[in-house]
Amino acid sequence: MKLIALKIDVDNLSAMERGLPRLQQILTEHACGATFFWSLGIEKNGRFLLPGSRLRRVSGSSLLTLKKRFGVKALCRGALWPAPTLMTTAMLARQDLDSFEHALRPARNDAWQNDISSYSATMTAECLKRAYVAFTQNMKGEPVAFSAKGWQGNKAVYRLEQMMGWRFASDTRGSHPFWPVVNAETSRCVQLPVTLPMLEELPSHGRVESILAQTQKESPWGHVYNAAADFDGIQAADDFIRLLKGWIEQGYQVVALGELYQQLDRALIPYHEVVYQSCTGRYGLLATQGVRYPK
Repeated sequence: MKLIALKIDVDNLSAMERGLPRLQQILTEHACGATFFWSLGIEKNGRFLLPGSRLRRVSGSSLLTLKKRFGVKALCRGALWPAPTLMTTAMLARQDLDSFEHALRPARNDAWQNDISSYSATMTAECLKRAYVAFTQNMKGEPVAFSAKGWQGNKAVYRLEQMMGWRFASDTRGSHPFWPVVNAETSRCVQLPVTLPMLEELPSHGRVESILAQTQKESPWGHVYNAAADFDGIQAADDFIRLLKGWIEQGYQVVALGELYQQLDRALIPYHEVVYQSCTGRYGLLATQGVRYPK
């Protein structure tokens, strides 16, 4: 069975209010599954504009200009306008998405992306647990997985994902599923890394064809594509439709990450180190699938 798992990040008001309704329509029309990863804290894209914020150059952020990536309204939130709370909007948006899989993002994406590398294990646990409690109390059940903002993390993240009982997570870029190893410490929470470039990471001309060329040859492990609801569901919606149609023509089923996980033979999944490397279309260094462990 040829599978492409669809990971959709829902990180801000634009994603929830404008991107999700369009994505739901697109996915339903094409009979595609997906896993939605929700951020349930406050949106502070406006801190991108604050003097000395450094956020424009934080690892994992897009190479697109801030205005093109987020839009003027989103950039005003948390700077010129109050930072909105996402929970109420997320609860309303979630009501129409029962047929899909749902998972967790950090509650404060801006803080996570800026600071997680310096967090202690205790601080990391507090961040994860706060987000988890908010999800379980308001979002119809428990999250099936976790995904780090901007592919930024630390050793404690992978340990905590195992302790939380998640079967899989998606915090990395890579080529196939693996058990993560950080500083010689292993985790038995499978990483389902993003294996394909995102639409926002490629030049607008020819980006659909570029991604489809990479999926022309089937991978024995399947693929993971990462969509951003506030990008793929708004300004890149037409290209996203073309991408889905192209995969279907190539013989793929587009599914949730959980379905991809269910097809894996866990006994064959290798261990790989997590390293930080550059990624086309992104600033800085991202958590990436490294060499097989042990070497």
